[in-house]
Amino acid sequence: TDFVCFAGERCLPAMGTLPRIYARDLGSVLLLLVAAVASRSNFWMRGLTYRSTVLPVWKEKIFKSVVYLGLMGTVDAVLRRGGQLLAHAGLPIGPGSERSAGLLRGLLLHAPFVFWALQGPLSSSTRDDRGWSEAASKSWFWKWLSVKVFKDTRAVLSEEWRHLTAEQRSHWQHRHYIIGMHPHGLLPLGAIISGLTWASGGLRGITASGAVLPEPPDSGPLLHQRWMVHMRLRAAVATGACGFFPIFFEMFRYLGGFECTKPFVRERLREGKDVAIFPGGAQEAVFATPGRYVCYASKHKGFVRLALEEQRDILPMWTFGDEAIMPQMWDPPSSVRALQTLVKEVTGLLMPPIFGGLPRFPPLTMVAGVPVSLEDLWAPTLGGTVTDAAVEEGHRRYVEAQRRLFDMNKVHVPGGHANAVFEVR
Repeated sequence: TDFVCFAGERCLPAMGTLPRIYARDLGSVLLLLVAAVASRSNFWMRGLTYRSTVLPVWKEKIFKSVVYLGLMGTVDAVLRRGGQLLAHAGLPIGPGSERSAGLLRGLLLHAPFVFWALQGPLSSSTRDDRGWSEAASKSWFWKWLSVKVFKDTRAVLSEEWRHLTAEQRSHWQHRHYIIGMHPHGLLPLGAIISGLTWASGGLRGITASGAVLPEPPDSGPLLHQRWMVHMRLRAAVATGACGFFPIFFEMFRYLGGFECTKPFVRERLREGKDVAIFPGGAQEAVFATPGRYVCYASKHKGFVRLALEEQRDILPMWTFGDEAIMPQMWDPPSSVRALQTLVKEVTGLLMPPIFGGLPRFPPLTMVAGVPVSLEDLWAPTLGGTVTDAAVEEGHRRYVEAQRRLFDMNKVHVPGGHANAVFEVR
């Protein structure tokens, strides 16, 4: 045993076992810290916005394995020591012996996780969309979430479409896009439900006010193709979300999510697909709270440069309600904000979340604006270089398009957004 107990005294670790205890308990934590330092220094979970080369697949798998070993070892240590403390306090939970408890943790914790990791992130790639499944996008779960939890989720057109001629609408309906999505929220469920699944029925000829527009006669059978004839929507997702953790890995993989790294986005675009990107990233989630509408994009211009290089226009979208699902504290302590910044530098995710209220289930309305025309700014050849001035102009047009979409539709969508103010940060 690791403890020596004396009559009438509390149990203490046996001297000969102290090094083993510390090695066993702290080794996993140290492994996680090493992985975190390596990730932060090399941007292994942040994509090519921050590093200059693609991480080799074998290095990626080794890195993931190290993270999993450290994570599961830490969880095991917490469970093991927690059980010992409860037993010492006279509240025994679980098996009476350390050996039996270890076997139980191995059976219920480690074995399932190892099986999942080997079948998932360690054997398949998050660098492409080969895991996309139309069946997954039509799963009953998304419809249940839409109808039973949020009551009202919709995908509609911006009122701007009503002011276009039939020829102008047809022009935009037969093109491919990079799609700029806002707001990110802690988890953009509205964008996921209405953008990547059939729960809301996909985009059709219906605007936010309910006006009906004629749909193209050559519409297709896939999601959103009743309005955007050639759309094959995929989503570029933060590496830490799409490639490391259970549930998130499966959700994004089956719904067409892949790692948000420039070469991988470019590959999907050149395959004739449309790629949705959240320019605000996880940092935009800091502002997620009811009544605040932040477009965190003033310094994020890489997606515009990519659109110009790949000769694509940008389709702006805003999901009303995503800002309010998991309210964040408006002004958390500086120490907490520093911790969030550190974790974001390591994983690309906003962790830990600092809730400013209970979760809410507001109506979720994804509004698709009129595409931002960038053709006069495109690179002369596919994949060619573009000037900083062209990127700045394209970014200005994008922000103004998001502002226009927001202001023209806020009074028409459910959820009490009529007096909302659009912020650019």
